[in-house]
Amino acid sequence: MSPTTLADAAAPPVLNDKNKPTAGLSVSQFVLEQLKAWKVERIYGVIGDANLSLLDELGKQNVIRYVACRHESAAALMASAEAKLTGRTAVCLATSGPGVTNMLNGLADAAMDRAPVLALSGQVETAKIGTRAKQYVDQQKLNAAVAGKSELVTHADALPELMEQVLVHGLLQGQVTHLSIPKDLYPLKVKGGIKPYAPHLHQPLAAPDSEIAELAAMLASAERPVLYIGRGVKQAAEHILQLAETLSAAVVTTLPARPLFPNDHECYAGGLGQAGSEVSSVLLAESDLIVMLGATWWPDDYVPTQARIVQVDWNREAIGLGHPLHKGVVGDLGQIVPKLAAAGHLSAKDRSAWRARVRDVCTGWKRQIEAEARADGTPIPPQRVMKTIADHISDQAIVAVDTGDHTLWFNRIFQARAGQDILISGRWRTLGFALPAAIAAKLCYPDRQVIAVAGDGGVVQTLMEFQTAAELRLPIVLVILNNGAYAMERDRMNVAGMNLTGSALQPPDFAAIAEACGGSGYRASNSAEFEQSLRQALTGSKPALIDVRTAATPVPHAKI
Repeated sequence: MSPTTLADAAAPPVLNDKNKPTAGLSVSQFVLEQLKAWKVERIYGVIGDANLSLLDELGKQNVIRYVACRHESAAALMASAEAKLTGRTAVCLATSGPGVTNMLNGLADAAMDRAPVLALSGQVETAKIGTRAKQYVDQQKLNAAVAGKSELVTHADALPELMEQVLVHGLLQGQVTHLSIPKDLYPLKVKGGIKPYAPHLHQPLAAPDSEIAELAAMLASAERPVLYIGRGVKQAAEHILQLAETLSAAVVTTLPARPLFPNDHECYAGGLGQAGSEVSSVLLAESDLIVMLGATWWPDDYVPTQARIVQVDWNREAIGLGHPLHKGVVGDLGQIVPKLAAAGHLSAKDRSAWRARVRDVCTGWKRQIEAEARADGTPIPPQRVMKTIADHISDQAIVAVDTGDHTLWFNRIFQARAGQDILISGRWRTLGFALPAAIAAKLCYPDRQVIAVAGDGGVVQTLMEFQTAAELRLPIVLVILNNGAYAMERDRMNVAGMNLTGSALQPPDFAAIAEACGGSGYRASNSAEFEQSLRQALTGSKPALIDVRTAATPVPHAKI
């Protein structure tokens, strides 16, 4: 080795005497500027001692809107709903201790439905971390069950890299991420620059042409194909219709994907599972090839055993989970589905018998649910409530559906239209989802009609967020199906012959609460009253709540 090389090796690095680029921002300022660079428009949160400095900076700018919530769980549910609806990173904020603990339920909803939510939480001073200081808890351990990445900021200069990590990881993996920021760090200056959102992060994942050709060949040879679609096909909905008609395939959807395929189409078989249709189970059991497109949920009791199952998804980890798998294809559905639909040989096989079978059973099913939806009486049958909502909301409406007995009736009866969106707590199934989700939806899309559908047992979990809607002057409509019970649990207990302890409710005067919060309150005991109230609520200028006295009608197939 030459002396010159040794001398060069011993020399200081070329940037040794240079400081990191800095924008001269404090930790509070840097957090907000970095979020602005990623086009974050809102932060949902609750004030607390450990996030006051960040709120101070929020109040000094007007790019990111702060949404002051009544409870941290609702703030996280709002962020979760925004991420599900837009596909972009959404942000929520809490203080240390009980604040970040309260946020966990909403974060779990985002985690289970793969919604990219960034949770920011204040923490006690760095000198008190690990001690018995008030409101101290190891937030990384606390969030480990729901967050794909949770980090503690221990120095101001670590913030740029940590924020880049959580933003990129959360968006690309569809995971919850979390940053804890000790409150004594907020005023300190940060060395390092803002990292803009990079275009490569949303470049489509292209599947090899050979994989698409192999899948097309499988479809061409299938005699009884079924397409099972989820919300992941949103960017390719028109090609899904073309593909289904070319193949004479039956189409089954997850609940959020209902608006992505014409619900009145002769090949549409409805939803899956207890909340779905009997027809979907029949056709899946008769199929010889089931292609899952952008769907990841499949309840165990409804997985057929005889058919080959092919799953197409951008997320490798989601393929084959919870069901048998014949073949998996990784790629962007916006690229794959149009290529499949354009394949000229898919219609070569004669599937007239299968098309007739699909048409006959689907037509029979539609007649059945139409008859159910015409049911009337006092109190109002839940089927009639869902039909009335479907008939009166706009083609561009966003419907946030809570968890409970009404969820099953909604999926069974509601006929969605193209242009609508349906928001649910999919895998987590938390009570209280609908109202916070509706608030977030209206903030994201102020020109669209937004309706929340909830039960009397679930809505009380987050009902005070109605005051949040009133303060924000958001003309959302909250429909409460009030049957005086946790109806799903009561019906399952009845079927199993159990004692009904805990299933009864004595609901408050929901309409009076709405009025007290600054909104409009309506009561309906029959279908005419409900229809009139819904019409008025949908045209109002402030949030409205309709308390619908609903019959205790068990959903078919109720079981433990």
